[in-house]
Amino acid sequence: MRILTGLATLAGAMALSASPAGATVLHTYHPGDGHNFYLTSGDPFSPSITANFGDGFSSAVSFDDKFEFIIPHNGTASGSISTSFSSSKNKLTITNLLINGTSYTVPFNGSGQFLSVNDIPILIGATNTIEVLGKTASRGGTFSGTLTFAAVPEAATWSMMLAGFGLVGGAMRSRRTATRFA
Repeated sequence: MRILTGLATLAGAMALSASPAGATVLHTYHPGDGHNFYLTSGDPFSPSITANFGDGFSSAVSFDDKFEFIIPHNGTASGSISTSFSSSKNKLTITNLLINGTSYTVPFNGSGQFLSVNDIPILIGATNTIEVLGKTASRGGTFSGTLTFAAVPEAATWSMMLAGFGLVGGAMRSRRTATRFA
């Protein structure tokens, strides 16, 4: 009886303490005026991570910004990217958006561009990329984006958790005692 309870406790502790071997690596290419990629919530080992990315330019340029990251979990991501401008002089146009090699067209609305993408597969340890290509008008412009990642627990974690629940259930069931009336 005590052995079952001990095993259930051990299995639960192992499931809760299992952590991935790697860490999130964030690095970028092509420095612009305000090129950045940073975490806004969570950390590399959180089941949910949110990051912002973007760049700003003060003059007319063509740009190719590449944001790379590695996440120590399998899961899916979703994100959005946008531009806005008040005149043709500060207009930034995204000509192509590549996420892990898949090309997306960012549609125009009245005062900029906006695109939202869902269900992007993220694999443990793989280098993931967001590449933004475009051009700016005479006074430059900015773009910004948000990426949210949700981890999918590994099969080993699920098996340990289920085994732990089974052992706890078995221990609870065998603890039943008969009630006697005097």
